[in-house]
Amino acid sequence: MKKIIVGSVLLAVLGASPAFADKGFSAGASLGYSNISIGDSGINVDFNDVGYKIFGAYMFTDNWGVEGSWLDFGSLSENIAGSNAELDADGFDLYAVGAFPVSDTFDLFGKAGIISWDASASIDGIDQGSDSGEDLALGFGGRFTGASGFGLRAEYEWFDIQDTDSAWMFSVGFEYAFK
Repeated sequence: MKKIIVGSVLLAVLGASPAFADKGFSAGASLGYSNISIGDSGINVDFNDVGYKIFGAYMFTDNWGVEGSWLDFGSLSENIAGSNAELDADGFDLYAVGAFPVSDTFDLFGKAGIISWDASASIDGIDQGSDSGEDLALGFGGRFTGASGFGLRAEYEWFDIQDTDSAWMFSVGFEYAFK
């Protein structure tokens, strides 16, 4: 139910972007490298793939705002003792964002929030089960925004997902600020 609410809020914010144009609304997409490490029963597995996300943000001031996104960690697979283990994971996140403007066009940001995630696993195509939850999410990065409103951003996000040793994503993407 929480995923439906977070998704609905994100879609409503994205759909209402022209109404927020003068107050700091931005939207974009990023592509990057994702990793989920699991150490269970003495077997350590590192799942890596190309992940992506679609996001929207609203900055109340130059320094404070909120951001929400849907992210997909990719099709994560690893060969374990001759068997193909696959992990599919995605989620919605919601952050409070703090920004530090370095110049008129570049700022650094940090964010803290929550991720609502779903994951399912299989070995050699046989379903091994699924899980979901809500956990801590943190991130930091930098963004450049040109006079036209188009910009680039790079960020690192870390997720404290239960039953994992680590879950993170480094991504680079574009952003459009509705000014």
